Amino acid sequence: MIEFRARAPVRFCDLGGWTDTRIVPRGAVLNFTARLYTYVTLQAKEGQGGIRLESLDTDESVRSGDIRGLEYNGVLDLLKAAVTRSGISLRRPGLYTTRWEIAILVRSDVPPASGLGSSAALGVAAIAALAAFNGRLMLPQEVARESQILEVQELKLEAGVQDQLASACGGVNFMEVEYPNARVMPLVLDPQVQCELEDRFVLVYTGKSHFSSGMHQKVIAEAGRHKADFDALTAAAVAGKEALLAGDLRAFGAAMNSNWEAQKRLHPEITTPEIEALHAAVLAAGAIGFKANGAGGGGTVTILADRHKTHQVRRAVQDLGMQVLSAQIDSRGLQVWNPQDEVGSVEALHLPE
Repeated sequence: MIEFRARAPVRFCDLGGWTDTRIVPRGAVLNFTARLYTYVTLQAKEGQGGIRLESLDTDESVRSGDIRGLEYNGVLDLLKAAVTRSGISLRRPGLYTTRWEIAILVRSDVPPASGLGSSAALGVAAIAALAAFNGRLMLPQEVARESQILEVQELKLEAGVQDQLASACGGVNFMEVEYPNARVMPLVLDPQVQCELEDRFVLVYTGKSHFSSGMHQKVIAEAGRHKADFDALTAAAVAGKEALLAGDLRAFGAAMNSNWEAQKRLHPEITTPEIEALHAAVLAAGAIGFKANGAGGGGTVTILADRHKTHQVRRAVQDLGMQVLSAQIDSRGLQVWNPQDEVGSVEALHLPE
């Protein structure tokens, strides 16, 4: 059996979100990637041929004797799209009587609809695993672009570009965006700043996001009314970048707060009663920065605690019955490996240390 595995981190604390989409001519985003991953495992063995796709988190599965038989029906559609566009073949080259039986298994460290860009992480990891199986060498930015194309062209979804780039590249990144193009500039944090952030970030799952595609369409339809808000989101990303470079976490918390206020003005359902209750509780407990991740409407929020107040903020979160996730910062981005071969033959898909 041949096996390739890939993992890609999710994105959090995305200042400037929405300005990386087609509705904003020019924008900027600052985001982080967490040591929370989506994993894709591709297994292939000789047999009668066929493909099986399975989510180990939801127990959803799809089987087909032919890749052309995969249909988009709301069950593992992003994974189906990755397979369909990959050019993968079930026929073994040179062995016309032998076919591949392929299984692609996925799981994630984060809850569904968390607002952390887990669909982008799935697309990035799936494309990378399929490319490794096909012997195709790709740069992280190429993987990110193909993953974004899966969503907007193959599945006709609305998607920006920041999630895929963050997941493929890892680390902390500032992006200047002219959709669909983006200039990615990694931020190398001072080690003391990173230690403080990892101690004081509190990443909270408030519950499954209900910010529906219909609401996305409404934000898009009313984009002309929100130019000032998009400008404020862009400004928050720039201010956040400058604060991190200066090592000023109080200014960074202020940039988070500015972003959250502008984000909420885009649509009333971007916040929820649960998020508002959390906001009030953690401010009273010592938070200095707060914003919902992704589109909002539930999902996760990133909180920045004041120095020596993290334990109080966490206690306030737990008192509300909400889940705290790891906010340790990933530094490697997309990784691909072959468990049967420690060295592997896909170094072009590995990021340097």
